[in-house]
Amino acid sequence: MPISIAIIGAGPRGLWAVEELSRVAYLHHLPLNITVFDAREPGVGGAYGVDQPEHVRVNVWSPVIRTTMGSLDEYRKDVLGEVQPLEEFPPRATVGRFLKASWEHAVAHLPSTCAINFVRENATELSQLDGFDHVLVVTGHEVASHPSGMLDPFTNLDQVDAGSTVRLRGAALTAIDSILSLTLGRGGRIENDTYIPSGKEPARIYPTSRSSRFIQLKTQPATDAEKKLLKPFVPRIAALSSVDELKNLLAEASETLTGEKFTWEALEPAPDALAEFRESLAHLRRPQQTVGLVWRELYTPIIERFSFDELSLTDDFAELARLLETYAYGAPAEQVERLIAVAEAGILDFSHLADASDLSADFTVDAVLAAPGAHPETFCARVLEVVAPEQAPTDSPVTVCTESNGMLPGQTRFAFAGRMTEPYVLGNDSLSRNLHTVIPQWAQTIASLHAPSDAYALPPLTGRLEPWMREVADNANLLQRAVKEHNSPVNLVQSDAMERNCIELTAQGEKHGVDVRVFFARKANKALTFVERARDAGHGVDVASHRELGQTLAVGMPGERIILSAAIKTDELLQLAIDNGVTISVDTCAEFDRIIALAGEKTVRVAPRIAPDPERFMPTRFGELTDVWVDYLAEPHPHVRVAGVHLHLHGYSAQDRIDALLEATDLIQRLKAVGHHPEFIDIGGGVPMNYLDNADQWTNFKQALTAQNKGAIAPFTWKADPLKNFYPFHQAPVRGDWLDQILTSPAGDAIRELGVRLHLEPGRSILDGCGLIVARVAFIKKRSDGVPLVGLAMNRTQLRTTSDDYLVDPLHVRASEPAADAQPYEGYLVGAYCIEDEVIMRRPIRFPQGVQVGDFIVFPNTAGYFMHILESASHQIPLAKNLVYAGGKLELDAIDG
Repeated sequence: MPISIAIIGAGPRGLWAVEELSRVAYLHHLPLNITVFDAREPGVGGAYGVDQPEHVRVNVWSPVIRTTMGSLDEYRKDVLGEVQPLEEFPPRATVGRFLKASWEHAVAHLPSTCAINFVRENATELSQLDGFDHVLVVTGHEVASHPSGMLDPFTNLDQVDAGSTVRLRGAALTAIDSILSLTLGRGGRIENDTYIPSGKEPARIYPTSRSSRFIQLKTQPATDAEKKLLKPFVPRIAALSSVDELKNLLAEASETLTGEKFTWEALEPAPDALAEFRESLAHLRRPQQTVGLVWRELYTPIIERFSFDELSLTDDFAELARLLETYAYGAPAEQVERLIAVAEAGILDFSHLADASDLSADFTVDAVLAAPGAHPETFCARVLEVVAPEQAPTDSPVTVCTESNGMLPGQTRFAFAGRMTEPYVLGNDSLSRNLHTVIPQWAQTIASLHAPSDAYALPPLTGRLEPWMREVADNANLLQRAVKEHNSPVNLVQSDAMERNCIELTAQGEKHGVDVRVFFARKANKALTFVERARDAGHGVDVASHRELGQTLAVGMPGERIILSAAIKTDELLQLAIDNGVTISVDTCAEFDRIIALAGEKTVRVAPRIAPDPERFMPTRFGELTDVWVDYLAEPHPHVRVAGVHLHLHGYSAQDRIDALLEATDLIQRLKAVGHHPEFIDIGGGVPMNYLDNADQWTNFKQALTAQNKGAIAPFTWKADPLKNFYPFHQAPVRGDWLDQILTSPAGDAIRELGVRLHLEPGRSILDGCGLIVARVAFIKKRSDGVPLVGLAMNRTQLRTTSDDYLVDPLHVRASEPAADAQPYEGYLVGAYCIEDEVIMRRPIRFPQGVQVGDFIVFPNTAGYFMHILESASHQIPLAKNLVYAGGKLELDAIDG
């Protein structure tokens, strides 16, 4: 059942919410139905209409503005064609175009499990939200309620007559937009810092302010040297217990930058606002600008300390924040220069800034935004009246107090993010995502509420488990004893599923009238229990080294049921094979000559290895071309008998096997024509298997990886590893059904007509369900940059093939009951080798109930290649012991005994 989510508001925060929901839907494989309510077009909101004039600017630095589509600066260069150097504070219309494109990008990259619907109307009543599991309110600024007779700065400025006088109520960013709209917006222009009127402007514009100050020049960015000087102040902020302590720290930090004594009197309103503008442009590190710089540079730890704290609601804190925001987040230099030009032209007049009691003007523009908080008789108020009546506004706006995830206290349905929560939540800049994490936490909370309760990787890929695997995972005491006796990690193996998998293949042969024989590819796992099982069940073994062959013979496997396919064959290895009647896969004509020389008078069975046509197949280093073998084998040898032909193919394609078999059957016919008597075709390994039952999870994982690699969602793999090379952990058809396709093809017909056997050398596929790796949790910590880690007493070579990663979710087995205060934890599994990239799995693991040192992490279905193909004893760490699980007990496999 999809999780239904309503987002009220399609501005920048609504966009961010959808992007975060997209990410958690991928990472937790969640079905989401998202509905976005907003009467306006997604992205433009109330502030970023694309039809706004060029002089209406944002006061956020362009490089800061990002979405999952990329950065605003990239968009400006690549899409809008702007040339460098880019203006630092672009027009709001430019930002609106970027946000609109980002919405389209977010919708285009939603997971297949998600659907989104846009309702082009504002949410006004709670009844519109019936049936939604979760609701996020991100409505931004409320519409200002203007006193009677005052004009709206966004919609009514066209009523101002040319040559009239205008009083501006307000002296902040909206006032600047109004001034420039009444001047530059009416055809005026600035040339050589001089304003050239168009004649359509008002005669005078008088800004007024209750604080007696006009918004100041935006403090320039900190230099690297200044950031270094401020760094020691960051950890001190967490210990502050009062606003006075905060003020003292800010003053000290300002003095550290300037080397001069700082007093708060420096921020008193200047008697001449125009002169102060000129002074601030001439001296960028005046005390006023410097303390504003300190506030902005330390704002993130200030947010962390004072957000969600009653101190943020005090009048002292609110007054300090308003004062410093005037400097820290003031007007860009370009806008200040424009104001100076308009003032020097005699149109902008600051003479009534502090006292407007005797000011008479033709028009009054209310250039003041609505106060923060939830306002009476608004949608926010209606929600609060029902859900949190103790917070509902009555006569004036009230600050909405939420948890850190935006949820209203005590429930998980309604969440608020943005201006209605100020100042309880600081830093609600709609364009910056660097100041706090309310939106990501909200999305993560939804994921936590609906995701599985057991540990899983992000995104989840739940492995198929044999009954014996579940038994082991339910027996922490058994694992405890195994690790205590043999150290961590240990390889647990069990061969019952092996015989079942072999029968699945041979049964297809019986069904189609072909003698199918299975030779266990020993290189897939060195445990001798599998050789013994193959021996007892009447199957064969494929060996690739002298030691493999010697061990296989030693446990009683008859030589005629062994094939030697080693890429490098020493004389010693060849002799051992010859002496024991082992069939040898011959890689080259030169190797054939060596076998002839070593065989002497002994009869040897060989299978020349075909290198399939490189025009059709991937080039291979194994074998010789068919025509080469035809020429070489033009006459039979009296002692070296061609018992069959051998293939080595890359990948798992049934069609490739069909095409290669047709080439092999053609060679068989040509060999028979010159007196050879081949009995079989061996198509090697590459028999596909499934690690996963859930095809949807596999599709979701691949989509998530593609989204990450395209930049559509934030990276989830270790260091954003693109994982370009991995086994298809879910595929179809597999094993028996795959072989059925081959045997029902023309190649199957050719095999039957020739009367030859079909040999298979599966390793991974017949070890499906036959092994687990168990490792103990050794530590839990964070990397120096905060990335969470779970250290295991193992190394990465003990769970690795030549692919990029193992992609099956591990199991978490607790060694003891979790702590009473256990919290969810997400971290990467790392190992014992002393290198930075010693990572066991490159996807993070989520532990919904937490994880503790001493717990066990169990990697399922690892018998095929993962245990042994790359295992290493670097650092002189002993190799993992191999234990056979039978009858609820563990015994050392003969390979270790």
